[in-house]
Amino acid sequence: MDSILLRAFLETADSGALSRAAAQLGLSQPSLTAQIQRLERHLGVELFDRHGRGVRLTDAGRALYPRARRLLDELRETEDAVRREGQEGQGTLRVGAIPTVAPYVLPAALRRMQVRNAATRVELREDYSAVLARLLQEGELDVLIAAQPYPFEHASIESLGSDALVVAVPASHPAARAGRITLAQLRDTPAVTLDPAHCLGEQVAGFCSSQQVLPSVVCRSAQLATVLELVGAEVGLSIVPAMAAARHNTPQCAYVPLAEHSLQREIVAVWRRGAQRAAAAEAFVDCVREVVRGR
Repeated sequence: MDSILLRAFLETADSGALSRAAAQLGLSQPSLTAQIQRLERHLGVELFDRHGRGVRLTDAGRALYPRARRLLDELRETEDAVRREGQEGQGTLRVGAIPTVAPYVLPAALRRMQVRNAATRVELREDYSAVLARLLQEGELDVLIAAQPYPFEHASIESLGSDALVVAVPASHPAARAGRITLAQLRDTPAVTLDPAHCLGEQVAGFCSSQQVLPSVVCRSAQLATVLELVGAEVGLSIVPAMAAARHNTPQCAYVPLAEHSLQREIVAVWRRGAQRAAAAEAFVDCVREVVRGR
């Protein structure tokens, strides 16, 4: 419905006379009359009873009045919000990220965001996928940077790129020299794993179970950096993200692919389904996508 026609309707209803309403709107009376008639034709009802020099609302006009007022108030609030975003750099952006992605992607993404949108302040929350998914649904986060497979419900998923999974082995392990490792070498091998509360830990456990590979888990940790330190100390092997391997490239560790399988996870942006996406959030996700894809 045309906002200009609604403004004409409301001003006429408030003024009680076409001449006064036209003066308030800066229109000629014939122009205002034409706008009212257009609205009436559009709705298929008469909105005003004409009497003498004044007008009064019909039943249909009284039904329209509060709705028209509410529509214009909402439109005004929307326009104000958009102007504020353009003038103030979109304010604060609330981002959730899982710990197996955040330290390897977000620093570079945030640097790009500062260059492109310096006025936006980012509030970052790192936690398990399940916790962040709940905060997203409750409206406490604008967007979530996570990884699949994870069964996000009531959400829109946007793929940002893939991240290979590799096997971290001590530098002294035969696989380090061979440049790859087989499933047979993983069987009954001491392993260091992430807590299953991490979606990565759950993914790795699921893969090992499907392949009937049952490493001997000697230690679990909630921190990926700790897992890699334990591998370097020759405590055990671990399946880890390639982006983490690139960051923790130390002489004590080697990172090799599985010979029989190409393992990977999908890095995703997760949005609350049906929620309006802020321009700052879209810009930030673009930065994350560029980093994930190595651009």
